[in-house]
Amino acid sequence: MDIKTLEQFIDSQGWSFYGIADFSSVQTKLQEHRSVFDEWVKKGFHAGMDYLPRMAEDRYSPDRKLPEVKSAIVLGATYSDGGPNSGPNCGPNCGFGRVARYARGRDYHKVLKKKLITFSDWLKSQDPKAETYVSVDSGPLADRVLAEAAGLGFFGKNSCLIHPSKGSFFFIASLLTTLKFEPTAKKPMPNCGDCTKCKNACPTGALKGGGVIDANRCISYLTIENKGAIPVELRSKIGNRLFGCDACQEVCPFNVGRAHHQEVIIPELKSVGGVGESLDLAEILSIRTDDEFLKRFAGTPIMRAKRFGLLRNACVVAGNSGNKSLIPALKKLIESESDGILREHAYWAISQLSNSNG
Repeated sequence: MDIKTLEQFIDSQGWSFYGIADFSSVQTKLQEHRSVFDEWVKKGFHAGMDYLPRMAEDRYSPDRKLPEVKSAIVLGATYSDGGPNSGPNCGPNCGFGRVARYARGRDYHKVLKKKLITFSDWLKSQDPKAETYVSVDSGPLADRVLAEAAGLGFFGKNSCLIHPSKGSFFFIASLLTTLKFEPTAKKPMPNCGDCTKCKNACPTGALKGGGVIDANRCISYLTIENKGAIPVELRSKIGNRLFGCDACQEVCPFNVGRAHHQEVIIPELKSVGGVGESLDLAEILSIRTDDEFLKRFAGTPIMRAKRFGLLRNACVVAGNSGNKSLIPALKKLIESESDGILREHAYWAISQLSNSNG
């Protein structure tokens, strides 16, 4: 297949950039990262994400999913619109909780997976013998490693894959195929050097150096993947972060001042199409049923936390807000909820607000 035809199709789908790697180079990168991953798990840094070690064999041996794989087409889709100070003015007594940039639009898994399926169908229309396997940060595929192999960036000290000119605010989507494509040219990559801005900016000290994150202390894990209580000693450090955290990326020199390189091309990934940059805490605290939660957040990344997780997070952010007008909503939550963890978080928030100077 002509590479120009392939590029035209990729551009027509709205991807921000792409790279192609032959599978042998992908295997080399995967082998390099496997030992790092195993050590990370051994130290318990994966926290409650037990599905990660369970999927390890498939993650690091993608040919188990597509035995005759020859090429990996890896695509990037930027999602950064809005900055750390955008949205409602969240000074003292703020009644809003901040949403991480990636989660402000529609659910990227669904949006980008649909595009990959269309891409796969198009490849098969060009060559009926083609076989494919697609992944968007949800299946057993180490997408960041594939992206590194395809020349899309390097691993930063915050563990994010960083594109040298576009930064790290982008999603990664991968398409493995039995078709053989010429690999895209790989440019020399920079590195973080002696910069430690991400580590210094992490509110909870989750960055351990060398690109290693202790998920047990990571706000993104605690507010999204975590199914239990948020440790008391970390709650005040969460601040107004209701869902996810961008602290380590926002200070990165490869992101600062790069907004002109981070245009969101795919409409569904823009904030305007999803939940936006912040959510009203009183509104969140008043959600009483899963049906209400579904009606409000269906089709957005917020669904990942479920009603329990979002209300738990809202209690923590409310407790940090200094906004005593939220106390009645917290009391009503205690009266209506039977879940012990939610009730404890609400009691904690009331205690924090009662003792604040707000």
